[in-house]
Amino acid sequence: MDLVLEIVFEFIAGFLFIYPGAFLRWLFFGRKKKIDSYLQKGDVYNFIISYCLIAGLGMFCATVF
Repeated sequence: MDLVLEIVFEFIAGFLFIYPGAFLRWLFFGRKKKIDSYLQKGDVYNFIISYCLIAGLGMFCATVF
């Protein structure tokens, strides 16, 4: 059971936090490098950027609606 939960949470963390963060870093830094380079290095930065984006959108939606 622990292995299944680990696989599920690893997929969720990778999909929700790493890829959007890498995409936003790629857009912000001018698209000079390939997006793969942002995915390979700086996983912590990708995670932090995505977490702040999700938290910010949640706070925005909570105040608007």
